[in-house]
Amino acid sequence: MKPLKLMMQAFGPYAKTEVIDFGQLENRTMFVISGRTGSGKTTIFDGISFAIYGRASGEGRTGAELRSHFASNDMLTEVMLQFSLKGHTYEIYRSPQQEKKKERGDGYRTVTAKAELYEWTNDGEKKLLAANVRDVDEKVKEIVQLDANQFRQILMIPQGEFRKLLVSDSKDKEQILQRLFHTQFYKKIEEKLKTEANALKQKVQSGAEERTQLLKSIQSPSEEMVQLLEVSPLNEAAVRTQLATDIEDLTAQSQHIQQTLSNQSHLRDEWNRKLDQAERITSQIEKKEQLDKQFQQLQGRKEDILNKQAEIVWAEKATKLEQQEKECKALKSELDRLHERIEQTKKELALKQEAYIQAEKVWEVEKSKEDERHQATEEVSKLYAMKAAVYSLDDEQQQLEQRKIQTKQLEGRRLQLSDQYEEVERQMEQVEIELSSLDHWQSQLYQEEAKLTKVNSHIQLRHEIVTKQTDISLLQQQHREFKEQEKEKSDQLLHARTTLTALESGWNKHQAGILAATLIPGEACSVCGSTHHPHPASEVLAGPAKEDIQLAKAELERLEQEHRTIEKSKLEKQTRLELSMEALGKLEQEAQASGLDNDFSAQELLKKKQASEAIIQEAKERLKLKTKWMETKEELKRSKQKLQQEINELNTKVNHAQERFVTKRAEVEQLLKNIPVAIQQKTAFDQVFQQAEKRKQQLLDQFDQALKQKQLHEKSIATVAATLQEVEYMYKGKQEQLEKERNVFLELMNQYQFKDYKQYESSKRSEVAVKQIQQEIMTYNEELRSVSDRRQELIQLLEGVEKPDLERIKEELASITEQITAEQERWAVTSALIRDCQRIKERAEELNEDLKELEEKYQLIGHLYDMAHGNNVHKLTFERYVLASFLDDILKVANERLVKMTAGRYYLLRKTDRAKGNAQSGLELLVFDQYTGQERHVKTLSGGESFKASLALALGLAEVVQQYAGGVSLETMFIDEGFGTLDQESLDQAVEALMDIQSSGRLVGVISHVPELKERIEARLEVISTQSGSYTEFQFFG
Repeated sequence: MKPLKLMMQAFGPYAKTEVIDFGQLENRTMFVISGRTGSGKTTIFDGISFAIYGRASGEGRTGAELRSHFASNDMLTEVMLQFSLKGHTYEIYRSPQQEKKKERGDGYRTVTAKAELYEWTNDGEKKLLAANVRDVDEKVKEIVQLDANQFRQILMIPQGEFRKLLVSDSKDKEQILQRLFHTQFYKKIEEKLKTEANALKQKVQSGAEERTQLLKSIQSPSEEMVQLLEVSPLNEAAVRTQLATDIEDLTAQSQHIQQTLSNQSHLRDEWNRKLDQAERITSQIEKKEQLDKQFQQLQGRKEDILNKQAEIVWAEKATKLEQQEKECKALKSELDRLHERIEQTKKELALKQEAYIQAEKVWEVEKSKEDERHQATEEVSKLYAMKAAVYSLDDEQQQLEQRKIQTKQLEGRRLQLSDQYEEVERQMEQVEIELSSLDHWQSQLYQEEAKLTKVNSHIQLRHEIVTKQTDISLLQQQHREFKEQEKEKSDQLLHARTTLTALESGWNKHQAGILAATLIPGEACSVCGSTHHPHPASEVLAGPAKEDIQLAKAELERLEQEHRTIEKSKLEKQTRLELSMEALGKLEQEAQASGLDNDFSAQELLKKKQASEAIIQEAKERLKLKTKWMETKEELKRSKQKLQQEINELNTKVNHAQERFVTKRAEVEQLLKNIPVAIQQKTAFDQVFQQAEKRKQQLLDQFDQALKQKQLHEKSIATVAATLQEVEYMYKGKQEQLEKERNVFLELMNQYQFKDYKQYESSKRSEVAVKQIQQEIMTYNEELRSVSDRRQELIQLLEGVEKPDLERIKEELASITEQITAEQERWAVTSALIRDCQRIKERAEELNEDLKELEEKYQLIGHLYDMAHGNNVHKLTFERYVLASFLDDILKVANERLVKMTAGRYYLLRKTDRAKGNAQSGLELLVFDQYTGQERHVKTLSGGESFKASLALALGLAEVVQQYAGGVSLETMFIDEGFGTLDQESLDQAVEALMDIQSSGRLVGVISHVPELKERIEARLEVISTQSGSYTEFQFFG
């Protein structure tokens, strides 16, 4: 990823729209970003990071907090980054959620965060790839293939992040490397092992508990099992052995009960057979007594049954005669209906004859109107012949009127356009007057803009001079203070040295006196080894204490450290003072060269600026007005041309319309001569024509209707007369047939021995009644036969048989059944105990097999979890083991650069020793010092050494992450750290390391205040801060 252009609007210290074009670097691949503290150098990194990821480059800065306090309320905070990646050019826009002043009324409204991503095509067009924050984030991740954490650690190393990876402990370093290498997968493996191990452990515990509870649930009657179950903890092996024994005993007991039940069942079957025989005999005796009673009842109904049989005989005769009676009644009804129809037909015939007489009279009247019908037909033919001429006349008159109206309209439009044309000419004259009055404002604008540029330059220059003078005064005061502190500290240091010298001298003399007192002539001295002691020291009775000397040394070291600190601060202030004095001299020379008088106050400059701005504003407004008048002039010119064209066209149309009107008027006058005045109008003609046709049709319809009515009545009379003759013939035939059937009925009544019609009528029964009586007789005969047969059968069967003692047999059977039930209950209880014990035995064996398999799995999974969790000799988790491998790769690359930057003195190592207690280890760093040949913690490195180690580690990290993040294109690196801790040699080594990076075409940007670094790098992005915000510009040297 390589930035091409960065735009920041109302972002951080950049109040307006600031554009940084990295294309100005051309072939340069390294540049330094320079500027005052707080001017907005780091904000450039924030802008790039925010554009890509919606987050600032460092911790603690969010998108909403990056809004510029210098910006106006109506300007939105927005960032645009154009960058190239793998041959493609992308452009991304982002704006954070922010508060914007309402356009109407007071208060603010919340503007939501927005993001857009485009790609520049080969045709120079922008193609939209994503249009909201979520889609842009996903697309950026797909394109860049780095998340924000990786980007900050590899491409953009902000303040505070540079040294974090070097000195952090194992736990913090683990979090950093996790984010970079996404090793959460290995942590998930550890958690998965933990979950599975816990689950297996729980299953083993649950299975053991289930087995114990299962064995405790045994309901065995044996004393041995009861005693075993009362022991705690439970002896499960002994319980299972006793359980097998109890099952064998219960099985034997069950077999004995089954044999007893078999014997008692045979005895119960014998008594059941006796009971069945006794109940059968008792039932037969009771049945015979019941049949005797029924037989007597049936004999009492015999006479009634004989009467019902006679009633059926007479009913059958009446039924045979009834059919003939129905025939006679049907003929009588038919005869009465024909008589009524004859009378109705006679009345209808009389009405038809009267209607015919009336219709004949009407026909005679219509027949006499033949001449009138002929005249009406001729009138219609005459009018029809004139219809075409009348219709044509009406159309011609309408066209004539339309042409007259059209001619008038065209003449009116021509007059209207002429008036408009004159008005446009008047307006054009007025516009020319206005334009001539605005000609001088353009030159006025150029003059005032030049003045304003010069005044702004003077204001900025004056502000920088005043600021620099203020800084110099402050530095002079601080330098004087440090100088006084240095003098005071020098006096204290001299006194401390004098005190220490006196104490050490006193101590030495006292020790020499003690040694001299122990010298023996002829024996060797313990200090010099001489056996001669010509001038031994005199004995000193008392000397200073060793603790006093140590205190004096500590005080001297403290004062020397404070003196060095003050001296360093004084030199720093002196250097800054000299640089500031030099910069002030340059500013004053620039002010003198630009004509800025020292006595020219800021108020006067501001007044000149405001005056120029007011004139410029007025000139711009006037020139806007001039542009508007020019546009108006062009528009009026076009309107004038259009009106002239329309007037010419209308003149042609008016002449043509007048010619057509005269021609059409002559045609209409010729038609009027051939048509009567009363029907010249189409409406009048249509009305007269319709009335004539109606009259003609009415006369024809009346004649046809009269003829049709006369013919219809003639036909109707003939039809009714024929019907009357037919009905009278039918009536005579039915009358003869009725008389014949009546004679047949009387003969049959005598034949069936009916005394008279009354006896016949009383003997009639319905078919249902006859069937009911027959059924009653049949039922009686069947019941009498059945009862007689069964009664006789039982008399023969029970001859010589006595009634049995049924109650005694039942008592014997109940006793036997009760004994069987008791034995069955004993057998059921015993069988249930056997099944329960057998079930517990089988389930316990299954649990033993399951627990054995689970315990084997738990031993394996539990051991793997302990290893992955860090419960091993190295106290190293699985994830940390993987991270340690990544870290080793990083250190290998980092040491290649660190050895160069430290002239072979240092290289980094990973601490592999086990940490104390339960602390996690494996990722802390040590440094090996070739000078001492020993390892020590990286925290013991000095500021400059620590910086070089951090830089080497960061460069190594960038290279390794690029190797593991396949497809990632790293063409840029930004570094925001202080190089001020380095001496000249170290600075050269660090710059050489950065040169190695940029030599491969990688763009390197460094934020630094170090003058030597600025001199070494020819491209500089200068960030200039003012009272109204900051701005940037590229500067190139060499």
